[in-house]
Amino acid sequence: MQTPPLRYRAVFVSDFHLGAAACKADAIQHFLESLDCEYLYLVGDIIDLWVSVKSGKWRQKHTNVISTVLAKSEVGCKVFYTPGNHDALLRKINGAVLGNVLVDHSVVHTTAQGQRLLVVHGDLFDRSVTSCKPLAWSATWVYEFITVFLDWRGRFRSKTSEHPKHTAGGIKARFKRFIQQFTSFEDQITHDTREQGLDGVVCGHIHKPKMETQESGTLYINTGDWVENCTAVVEHLDGRLELIRWEDLRREIETHDLALLPHAEPLPIR
Repeated sequence: MQTPPLRYRAVFVSDFHLGAAACKADAIQHFLESLDCEYLYLVGDIIDLWVSVKSGKWRQKHTNVISTVLAKSEVGCKVFYTPGNHDALLRKINGAVLGNVLVDHSVVHTTAQGQRLLVVHGDLFDRSVTSCKPLAWSATWVYEFITVFLDWRGRFRSKTSEHPKHTAGGIKARFKRFIQQFTSFEDQITHDTREQGLDGVVCGHIHKPKMETQESGTLYINTGDWVENCTAVVEHLDGRLELIRWEDLRREIETHDLALLPHAEPLPIR
């Protein structure tokens, strides 16, 4: 079996939304197959139980992603799963180990440089979920309908380069920006992290990839998602943290010396 080209100490991913129409399952599969890491953190909304329970939504490619994760857990990779609001059912088994995968509400990761990071999905810091769950659920299904409709329309317009002005991703991005402004998501989650005496937080939920140090000195990291951005956060072997975009990394894999990739300069997030 060919050795994966990407070697990291830890990898953090969230918001696969397996079972949803917008899920980029093929990209997820390719990314996971390219990885060799000591720690793999699944930071919530990996399985979209709000959508995938409907007949016909779950496909073999979604099962393949789960199988790949489980296979990694069997060969020495330590896998942690912190459920989010779309897979909150798994919170009922917090502390359980499923096929070498530890399921818990949150975990603390210590980097090779000694930074202690809270790893948590983040939905409990979002009032649109904690106080207005029916609204969040309805928005998910509206997004699902729009995604399916645009995919259907795109198949009939494939002979032209014209693209619809408004996309499902654009609509969801505006909704997520509203959530962030309405709930002060970053401020709340970093405040809680600081209160716990930790150096930073790695979260998901709002689908906005970002890594920055707040004025308080707390490191805020959002892994992004795999429905629009296809991003992840990686810890290099020396403890450096980097926010990567799979499309950029995939091109690097195809065009450069694979052995140099884990030691390359950080790829820009555009």
